[in-house]
Amino acid sequence: EPYVPVDPDALVLDAGGGTGRWAIRMARKGCKVVLMDVSEKMLKIAAEKVKEEGLQHKITIKKGDITKTGYADETFDMILCEHTLFLFKEPDILIRELKRVLKRKARLIISAHNRYVQALACLPEKPSPDKVNHALNILLRKKYNTMTKRGKVKIYTWTPNEFRTLLERNGFQVEKIIGKGVTMPLRISKELFVKKEYSEDLFNKILQFELALCEKPDALALAGHMQAIAYKP
Repeated sequence: EPYVPVDPDALVLDAGGGTGRWAIRMARKGCKVVLMDVSEKMLKIAAEKVKEEGLQHKITIKKGDITKTGYADETFDMILCEHTLFLFKEPDILIRELKRVLKRKARLIISAHNRYVQALACLPEKPSPDKVNHALNILLRKKYNTMTKRGKVKIYTWTPNEFRTLLERNGFQVEKIIGKGVTMPLRISKELFVKKEYSEDLFNKILQFELALCEKPDALALAGHMQAIAYKP
């Protein structure tokens, strides 16, 4: 939130914004938002939520390919790309397009899945040779976890160094990379967050633990997700 512009004339791109969760939160801060996604189903839900919030004057919903936005160079004052990069096996085309439509000195906030944690999460409490081999294949990018039972939507992942390199080789300056879900390797997320079985007090304690670690560079490899704050020079 500290990076979201509050200027009512500022324009933010929510790239791959889905059902509008973040677009709505950003629009409440005062800026204008373009929510772009390829999914008609998600955009329909987003449109309903935007109407309920009375933010039609702040949020433009557009179906489109975020690797080919159709916007002019240096259009946006900030770009958010949250929980989207994992869909791209070869993400450079996306990063180049986001850089093109971002104004100079403006920020890109983008997240990625951490391959180390994805691989560790595949190791069961009672391992077998097959399970360990599967986790190793995830680590070596020989196989991929999937979002669906049929395996149609693969989850592409990066190590912390690969994530930084991806941004830098496409012309971004990385201010910092924050770890999200540092407790994931301890399997706390599975029982407490996925199943929603936690008290408010326990949640707050785990949140304090997360906040104490999330910005420490040497703890980044423990995080299930990584969020980069980068800018266009």
